[in-house]
Amino acid sequence: MRQTEKANAGKAGAVMQTALKPSDLSRAERHGKREDESSQKRRVRDEEPLVYGTLDLVEARAQHMEGVKQSGKTAAVHALVQFPTDLIDGADPQRQEWMLGHAVRFLNDHHGGDAVFAARMDRDEKGRHTVDAFMMPRYDYRYKDGRTVKKASVSKFSKKHARERYFRTDKETGELILKDGKPIPRDDTRAQGSALQDRWFEYMRDEMQLEGVMAPERKKFTTKDRLEPEEYGLRKDRQKLAENARKLGKADRMARKRNREQAAEAKRLAAEAAPALEAAQKLAEHQGDAKGAEKLKGLQERLKRSQSGPVALRVPKKLKPSAKKISRAVDSAFDAIGGDER
Repeated sequence: MRQTEKANAGKAGAVMQTALKPSDLSRAERHGKREDESSQKRRVRDEEPLVYGTLDLVEARAQHMEGVKQSGKTAAVHALVQFPTDLIDGADPQRQEWMLGHAVRFLNDHHGGDAVFAARMDRDEKGRHTVDAFMMPRYDYRYKDGRTVKKASVSKFSKKHARERYFRTDKETGELILKDGKPIPRDDTRAQGSALQDRWFEYMRDEMQLEGVMAPERKKFTTKDRLEPEEYGLRKDRQKLAENARKLGKADRMARKRNREQAAEAKRLAAEAAPALEAAQKLAEHQGDAKGAEKLKGLQERLKRSQSGPVALRVPKKLKPSAKKISRAVDSAFDAIGGDER
């Protein structure tokens, strides 16, 4: 069934953020430079991106964080800033630069004024209303003795905005929960995300003065922000690689199982063939066929060596009818485990 179109579709924007590890940042750099497979698949036109700063994300991050003390191990924050598709002409080069500049300005303002070290708008993909920004919020920390150091924190300013806007409420009544007569501020991840979306809507309405812009719809459940297009593509690539690895591992286990079963069958056949060879040798000796007996003795020696791997055997031809009957059984057994030596 086709889903009902949202009332604010094309008229609302959104900001989605995710923390990146160093390996994620390196992959994001390759994606921005169009050095990975997923970026090539998404290209629909030959047009260079608009860039704020640089596409060399790893180097830019290192310069941005030089001499900065960081709490936590996050390499950077990737922000995906989406503009209303119905309210802005994404094909207009001036509007593209306008969107890139406002995305950087908003993110810096939301994260304390000194956060973004690189950003870009990809113009070779289908959509041209999205800015990818990479940041690590920095701030000046002052000690009591007057010393000042530069520090970095992923959530310091996000929590501040959340506490200013959201307070704990009773799940049953919806009423504010008070402590010493005052409401208790919230700074959990959902409150941080809601504050981010609210402030982005207000920025588009008041600073960008986008006529007709609408607020985003509230999520009914607590879920992680959706990652797209860049982090979503990277995650899908990793999932595909993991699935291929699982399939390869399963195929390898099945092959090993078949090999073990074949080896066990070979040992069983060899064990059954040993008495027949011994009987054939005694029969040849009894009939005075010294040459045939010697060859059968050699076959028994080769049979013993076959326990460590497949072996090909040839049965002597000059045997009397009763001996030949036994040899055919032996020959059939060894055809199954090693083939006839020619």
